[in-house]
Amino acid sequence: MHTSLTDEDYYQSGKASQQQQQWGDAINAYKKALELNPGSRAAAALEYIYEILQFRNTEMINP
Repeated sequence: MHTSLTDEDYYQSGKASQQQQQWGDAINAYKKALELNPGSRAAAALEYIYEILQFRNTEMINP
């Protein structure tokens, strides 16, 4: 029997990836959650990751 993953499943997967600093996997999981449910809390999590990555990239460019 095949069970479909929910937006919450993808959110939790993204959260686990984020905690391991696996940014690409986290972003992909959060985006999938948002495809399934545009109102998912993954939206805030995705925004947070983008802020982290923007900050880190700025530090690399301007040490």
